[in-house]
Amino acid sequence: MPVIHMSLKIEENLLRFNKIEPYYFYLFLVIHLIPVLSFQFFPTVDGPAHLYNSNLMVELIKNSSSPLHDFFVFNKSIHPNWSGHFLLSLFAWIFPGFIAEKLVLLIYLIGFPVGMRYLFKTLSIENKYLLYLVFPFTYSFLFFYGFYNFNIGLVFFLFGISLWIKYKNSPDIKKCIVLFIFSSLICLSHLFVFAVFLLVIFLLNIQHIFSKKTGKVNYFKNILLQLLILSIGLVLMVKYLFFSAPNHQLAVYLPWREILGAIQDVMPAKGIHYGKAGTFTKWIFYIFVAYIIYLPVAKIYARLKKKDYIIKNKLWLWTAFIVFILTFLVPDNTGSVGFITARFILFFFIFLMVGLASQKVAFWLRICVFIIINYISIALILHNYQSIAKDCRIAEEIYDVSKNMEPNSVVLPIVNSNNFIHAHISNYLGADKPLVVLENYEASLDYFPLKWNYAKVPSPLIEWYSNNDQCKAWKCINSQYKRIDYVFILDDQSESIDASCLEKINEVLKLHYTESYISKNGMIKLFKLNASAR
Repeated sequence: MPVIHMSLKIEENLLRFNKIEPYYFYLFLVIHLIPVLSFQFFPTVDGPAHLYNSNLMVELIKNSSSPLHDFFVFNKSIHPNWSGHFLLSLFAWIFPGFIAEKLVLLIYLIGFPVGMRYLFKTLSIENKYLLYLVFPFTYSFLFFYGFYNFNIGLVFFLFGISLWIKYKNSPDIKKCIVLFIFSSLICLSHLFVFAVFLLVIFLLNIQHIFSKKTGKVNYFKNILLQLLILSIGLVLMVKYLFFSAPNHQLAVYLPWREILGAIQDVMPAKGIHYGKAGTFTKWIFYIFVAYIIYLPVAKIYARLKKKDYIIKNKLWLWTAFIVFILTFLVPDNTGSVGFITARFILFFFIFLMVGLASQKVAFWLRICVFIIINYISIALILHNYQSIAKDCRIAEEIYDVSKNMEPNSVVLPIVNSNNFIHAHISNYLGADKPLVVLENYEASLDYFPLKWNYAKVPSPLIEWYSNNDQCKAWKCINSQYKRIDYVFILDDQSESIDASCLEKINEVLKLHYTESYISKNGMIKLFKLNASAR
């Protein structure tokens, strides 16, 4: 009797939790938005460059007579790496730069957990406890690197796969159009995400073949329909893989022990400011291990009790296994695409999360996991908040410095810092103002919307020691020259690389430039070219 009474109590508590769980989920989601909403700017490694180039795109479209046309041109080829720029440009057209950046970040931070929840709902997964593991992965290693296109592609992927599963058995014109739009958006966002999308669709087709007896004619029609839906993505993929300029850089493979260490540390959930994050992310690994050990034990126990224990949604466990193997077989860097291992590891944990959440587990395990996940998520969000706060304030100050600059000026940024986040942080100078920031790495690459206008752009001129000086942040392009109007310096002595660049530039600044801004701590300085030197 007491056992029956306890069982009924558990069922009652489960019903109560299921009623309030959606509200708890969205409250938890709002809490995870606090770091981004707390500051004007939220710097990531590539994020400032994406925002700056998106603002340039708006300026070039709106102002046909802008002097910036002499420096930049639109890429004539479409590449699968643009969705973040399109969204940023759309928002920057209407809102200030900091709001445009915030909206794009929120699309990912909200879309990723909600997309996972939608996939759980599509697969009729009742165990919502494991769903909360998605939150430690929101502020991922790839998020802090500012891979906007990849992250947005991940959101499209989750909704696209969910809709594919829902519509595959009863396709009509409207549903096919929706799937066509999502598959195209996934590829326009990121080719890697689209490749994983194709892998899942392939496995869904294999599952369909083995689960149902489908006539050859119907199956052939279904394949043709799928190819039509995927057509834009497939064309872009073929074009990129086979018709792009060849990259002669050798592929880089990570040692298998390093990959295993990254999986054990759950590297994608660490973010970029590791610190104590590894202590918390290891618990995520232990949760997955506990589930993996539990399943065969539960199956053996069920057999002893002469009961059935069915492993559900095996497709997702198989997908996780295939992605796990690919993590070791595919190079980490191909020359044009990097951090491939980290991307594979992220998808491995996503698929493993879905596969394990589909299984029936004991109530005590679900409760223990849920409590641990809540603790890990809050600990990581506090860690991320504290880690990024200083850089957010630096980004805000850089943005304010741009108010002292004249539009269409040429700016040379000198960044003396070993902090990864500072790699392109100077690009916040052009978040709202039309400027030529010489540290515009995107314009030198073929797979972004904007490129340097090599036919017209003059080589920036500053009295320097050598054309090959390693401190320079630009390449000489032609024989025409233009004076650098401003020199921006970020000298983070706590993260210093080498002061030699600053020593050289200071000699030139004393002769030809006047200090027009200096921060209270002396970290940020702005120098303006003297009128006599123009």
